[in-house]
Amino acid sequence: MYAPDAFDRRLLHTLQRSPRQTLTELAERVNLSPSQCSRRIARLEANGVIQGHALRLAPEALGLMVTAFITISMDKSRLGSPRETIASLLARDEVIDCHSTTGSHDFILKVKVADLAELSHFLSSVVSPIPGVLNVETQVALECFKEAGPLKVMY
Repeated sequence: MYAPDAFDRRLLHTLQRSPRQTLTELAERVNLSPSQCSRRIARLEANGVIQGHALRLAPEALGLMVTAFITISMDKSRLGSPRETIASLLARDEVIDCHSTTGSHDFILKVKVADLAELSHFLSSVVSPIPGVLNVETQVALECFKEAGPLKVMY
């Protein structure tokens, strides 16, 4: 696995906070030449440290007003490969994040939907029919204070 050095880490820290800056601006902020920055960014991409460049949309502007966290407990005797068990969920646009977890639940999903009626439909028609589901619990977020923040990068 590639281990970023201090300059790489400074680049990553700066890029996360201001991804649309020019190469010249980035170079000034991290005290490297633009060509050095370009080569380092290419190397970070090639080594999988930078996994892409994403466009973030405002969910509310698209009518997605409800964020919910859904925990799912499975019948362990019917739980084969976790990825296969929840493959139908992974393909759904409503599902923003999906994690296998420790503790009393097997999976936690973060979903974004238009309203509570859509959430109810998603739970009854998509989540509950998954073979082996024992229990589903849902928490609706009232307010978001921080979402998809930058990763901690020490340099």
